[in-house]
Amino acid sequence: MHSLYKEVSNSTKQVLYQFIKDEDISVLNYHFSSFFTHCIKENHIKVASHHFSNKKIEGLTIVDSLGTTFSYEKQNSKAKQNFTLCHELGHYILKHDGNYFMKSVDNQEKLVEREANIFSAVTLMPDIVLLSKLYYNCESFQDVQDSLEVSKQALYFRLLDLLRVFFTDKDTYIKQAIKDYMDGQNAPLLLLLHDIKDDIIGEFNQYKPCLLNQIKSKIGTLGFVTSQEIPELLDQTQWSKLQNNTSYLKIWLVYNKGKSIAYVWDKNKLSESEARKKAELQLLLM
Repeated sequence: MHSLYKEVSNSTKQVLYQFIKDEDISVLNYHFSSFFTHCIKENHIKVASHHFSNKKIEGLTIVDSLGTTFSYEKQNSKAKQNFTLCHELGHYILKHDGNYFMKSVDNQEKLVEREANIFSAVTLMPDIVLLSKLYYNCESFQDVQDSLEVSKQALYFRLLDLLRVFFTDKDTYIKQAIKDYMDGQNAPLLLLLHDIKDDIIGEFNQYKPCLLNQIKSKIGTLGFVTSQEIPELLDQTQWSKLQNNTSYLKIWLVYNKGKSIAYVWDKNKLSESEARKKAELQLLLM
């Protein structure tokens, strides 16, 4: 189980941490919804609710000629719905083979379901977020549970799995430390986190904002962004890579009286002359 957890956790963090870096999201204010919404929009996934009388089917993923649809039990608690939605996203992001997935109480031991559960737990409660909230911000168990909108059980098992990766021979101590934390005594848990904080931070800091993703995020409806918002645009060695990866984005630079500003525009929204005028105006205001 440890090797499966570590493998899926790492795959999840590759996508998730890159998103957090690209969007410049504060880890203390992280909530899964920003990542989930981004993935849904980017991949044109539809989300709907369902209801079965016994609430036995918590979630569904259906892939057909119309695309991908996620469905969740509308009478479940908000925390359970959140876990289900991230679980269904896990099937998609982890590229599980199949056109139909059903999350129910009867099939939790299937490998793809276990992998989707791990994806969901890490997406809802990333390592770096838990470290920031628990170790640096000294938030209570209830505060963390409430801010991340997860169940008590989900947070307990997430902490257990996270710590087990680093402390393979301290299972009894880990469980007691988490129980103490749930009861308001955080010292034992803080000692454990102190020993692993550099590893968690180091892993997170391996990810750097992707310039193209930053541009796509900031260019928005105006179709225009400059080096005042993204200073890396002034590095002209990046330009060819940007233009090779997108057909609709153009990049240029204006220079006046020792000042320069690089700018990117969406050619479907602005003409070259319109983009240049906007850049020159910003240059004048610098």
